[in-house]
Amino acid sequence: MTARIMIVDDEQPIRDSLQGLFEDENYLVVSAASGEEAIARLRKQSVDCVLLDIWMPGIDGLETLSRIQQVDAGLPVIMMSGHATIDTAVRATRQGAFDFVEKPLSFDRLMILARNAVQKRRLEQENSDLKQQEKEHQSRRELIGNSAVIKEVKALIKRVALSDTPVLILGEHGTGKAVAATLLHEASKRKEGPFIEVNTASVMANRLDSELFGHEKGAFTGALHSQRGRFEAAHQGTLFFDEVAELSLSAQAKILRVLQERVVHRLGNPAPMPANVRLLAASSRDLEQALKDEQLREDFYYRLNVVSIRMPSLRERIEDLPLLVETLATEQANELGGKPVRFSSEVLSQLMRYSWPGNVRELRNYIERCHILMPGEEMCSGNMLPPDQSTAQVMQAAAPAKPAVTLPGVDADSFHEAREVFERTFLLQSLEKHDWNISRTASDIGMERSQLHRKIKAFGLVPPERESL
Repeated sequence: MTARIMIVDDEQPIRDSLQGLFEDENYLVVSAASGEEAIARLRKQSVDCVLLDIWMPGIDGLETLSRIQQVDAGLPVIMMSGHATIDTAVRATRQGAFDFVEKPLSFDRLMILARNAVQKRRLEQENSDLKQQEKEHQSRRELIGNSAVIKEVKALIKRVALSDTPVLILGEHGTGKAVAATLLHEASKRKEGPFIEVNTASVMANRLDSELFGHEKGAFTGALHSQRGRFEAAHQGTLFFDEVAELSLSAQAKILRVLQERVVHRLGNPAPMPANVRLLAASSRDLEQALKDEQLREDFYYRLNVVSIRMPSLRERIEDLPLLVETLATEQANELGGKPVRFSSEVLSQLMRYSWPGNVRELRNYIERCHILMPGEEMCSGNMLPPDQSTAQVMQAAAPAKPAVTLPGVDADSFHEAREVFERTFLLQSLEKHDWNISRTASDIGMERSQLHRKIKAFGLVPPERESL
């Protein structure tokens, strides 16, 4: 992964000389003529190492070092000076400087110090990432199961991971599309780079350009500070679009251009910023139908769909359920405390007869409920199975006809409860009317897509099982 160096010196010939040296070694270089300018740039753009002169007009190097540590405490800073005393060097080291060099500079020594500083920075970041990963659930980092279909998916991920081509991940809600995207990144040549996720449904349409491409301070009303976009943040890494079909046609065209040119332009700034990313995209929608409905550009779709991976539903790999139940029960115990809830063979059989329209996500929520109500106990009766008995879909040889949704009489003890019952039923009716197309439903009922997604999540609504063709 390319490292970014910041050079801070009030003498332009020194800045230009060092910039040429490091660019020859394939570093990205940012320069500043004063401590104030350096702090301002660091607030906009992260770097891996700073070369900082001590004697400068305005705030000196030691004060700049102190302010840099307030912005980024772990950033290595190499101090430079042609007039420093031993006392100054000691003060800089005690204050947290990575090292100290005297002018005239030895370029060879400076290059070695910078390389060591960047390596230290990367190791610290990797350790931090590993600690964070240890806290995450195994089921959110791996595809749990040994069924034939899930083995095929794992093998396909390994085969396509090392290429740099876009990958389209398809499947129902809750099947693990985000997990597959993470695995593709971790097995790729870009694994040392960042993995940035964009949930398109959660980004307001009028903020999408800013989120993706970044903006400068004052670029629009409310832009109180500069911000880099997701493409810029994912440079040399992977950018993952979840529910990519929710992107507007104009956004699709702009993303295509970035993929071709590998640069972005922040709002309010014509200067190009590097954006060399690998694109992964996921969708639970029928993208062929989205093409017919003119909600997806053909050139964008074919750019994404070089390789596609279809994530199987839980009912297609129901033999994995016992292992999933065991894994999820252990995770809930680790997170919430207590011993894992256990499931008798009779209960497991009942679980395996349920269709799980929400897939592994629904199963995780169900296991969490069981742990909260019966921690460490054995589930040996069907009084909690399958989840939401009133709306459960138990798998049968013949698929049941899709029930019509009507507004029932409201039975509630308060206005708040009555409103929730009505809202849930109204949303379910509207979603069924539009065959669970989020965009058309939101447009029909006059609601933002992001707000509709939040309501669906809050009410625990999941689409019904689709009949196989």
